[in-house]
Amino acid sequence: MKAVVDAAYRWSVLSRCIAAAVGGYAIVTLLQLAFTAVLPWDYYKSLLFSSQTGYLYYTGVIIWCFAARTAKRAWMGLAIVALPLILIDAWYVLHRSVT
Repeated sequence: MKAVVDAAYRWSVLSRCIAAAVGGYAIVTLLQLAFTAVLPWDYYKSLLFSSQTGYLYYTGVIIWCFAARTAKRAWMGLAIVALPLILIDAWYVLHRSVT
């Protein structure tokens, strides 16, 4: 017996792949800048820490995108995580001292 895979399922898988790749990259980039802003270390130490741990977060985002029940939930989860990171990053960029 052959299982029928319809177009909606294929589009859902494609949407999750894009969410995992592009959304995961965006989340990790926002998270790295947020770590640089929030951690009490020197700039280079917090940047090194966030860069080295970024792969763990990227892997977690990829797994979460495919573990979500629907592609819409995967995208909404990425948006919910990105919103506070965008606010932290915007605050950091606007208020950092120029030296």
